[in-house]
Amino acid sequence: MTADGDRPATGTAVRGSAATSWAAQPEVSVLIPVRNGMPHLSGQLEALTRQTYRGRWEAIVSDNGSTDSSLRVLEAAAARLPLRLVDSRQALGRSGALAVAAAAAQGRLLLFCDADDVVADDWIERMVAALQRDPAVGGYLDEEALNPPSVREWRPAATPGELPAPFGLLPAPIGANCGVWREAYEKVGGFDNSFRGAAAEETDLFWRLQLAGYRLGYAPAAVVAYRHRPTLRSMLRQWRGYGRGRAHLAARYQALGLLPAESWRDAVSTSGWLGVHVVDMARGRVRRVNYLRTLAHVIGQVEGSREAGVLHIRRNPRPGSVHRPPGLPGEVDTAAPGYAH
Repeated sequence: MTADGDRPATGTAVRGSAATSWAAQPEVSVLIPVRNGMPHLSGQLEALTRQTYRGRWEAIVSDNGSTDSSLRVLEAAAARLPLRLVDSRQALGRSGALAVAAAAAQGRLLLFCDADDVVADDWIERMVAALQRDPAVGGYLDEEALNPPSVREWRPAATPGELPAPFGLLPAPIGANCGVWREAYEKVGGFDNSFRGAAAEETDLFWRLQLAGYRLGYAPAAVVAYRHRPTLRSMLRQWRGYGRGRAHLAARYQALGLLPAESWRDAVSTSGWLGVHVVDMARGRVRRVNYLRTLAHVIGQVEGSREAGVLHIRRNPRPGSVHRPPGLPGEVDTAAPGYAH
């Protein structure tokens, strides 16, 4: 937002007085989607000012229609950060905002984090090191620093020593802490906005990268303090979105023959479980919240199944270990662009 209150045009750079020292072509672009990011956005911006990485980098914040003080805070932060603001009001959801940011990015390496989390001081340095080994990486989420036990007990750990593997098909990082070579991102077409805002766009991107032969690595030393939704209502809304996303993933990868079709037996079994376990609503706070989380996830799956034209209504993920699907191309050369072997 400019001094007279106008929002910058799409792609407009917002910089402070130190802009000239950041004018050289950056090697790394940190992409951050935001929509009404206050009050937590300030903490993330402050963490970015403490980065130990000594190479050239930029932060691109993609504003998806903020109406709070986020833009004023970003304008102030531009005096201390190599910051650019792009307008993604017309883009659909988080993936759309990130696609706009990626299109504006100048770096050869793209790093993704969220406005409400806090990256470690050496996060960029650690991610860059990991991306010298692998064309795509996911980092570790510290779920204790920003969340009290009463919030952490609502949900399973996001990265319990490894990257999650939805459906047991392929691993995928959490979108709040991941990175990719720009050339690999562009090769597979970037984020797919056909997910219509459903919360599975990063999983789809990193699955497509692996199916194209790009290796995905895990970088546990690249740490982001991850903020969970602090209220029951916001957590349930998030898990409803997760359910929608899983249904869209099921539709796409069943069509590719990489996931088996599901039957009404799964839906009936899930409905029966919900009916039997409704008594958990009266069995203490933790059981009540876990039941509601499962219910929200299933409701999201129903909505996503209707949107994607697929049947995916399942209480638990399909069991099975991560495997390399038949016909997966060989892995590409894993020397990062611009770096020597």
